[in-house]
Amino acid sequence: MNTSINFQIRPLSPEVAAAARNARVDKFGNSLPVVRDGNSHQCRVCLQMSHPDEGVILLAHRPFESSQPYAETGPIFVHERPCQPYVENSIYPPEFPRSAVVLRGYSSDDRILDAQAVGQREVETVIAELFANPAIAYLHARNLGYGCFMFRIDRASCLPG
Repeated sequence: MNTSINFQIRPLSPEVAAAARNARVDKFGNSLPVVRDGNSHQCRVCLQMSHPDEGVILLAHRPFESSQPYAETGPIFVHERPCQPYVENSIYPPEFPRSAVVLRGYSSDDRILDAQAVGQREVETVIAELFANPAIAYLHARNLGYGCFMFRIDRASCLPG
């Protein structure tokens, strides 16, 4: 199997994070607390871990445009401070989990077609295995334990306009 598939990591839009920082309310009407709990959290914009006691904002996010049964809403973190979006889009983010990850494969109409826990395999191998199915248009990387959305993965040749 060719595991050198080209892919593009798509972090959370900086505009979504800016709106959360400015309004302190997410698009679901939830008040957004700033969390400083001594733990590191995964910022979904820069795809880096926060430093302990660095302020992060906890918000509800639905990583789908459409409203349909697979369009889950869940908690995510973004830095309280503005940060730059992740730019090494062809490289799996080094500060994010590589084994405690589930990759979900979706069709172009946002239906789940497959999902695989990465476990002891290389995450890039699992990405390639899922993209070997031509019906899978994109993937979501999610934390294995909590199921929280981390980022989207597109085929490099199928990036949206």
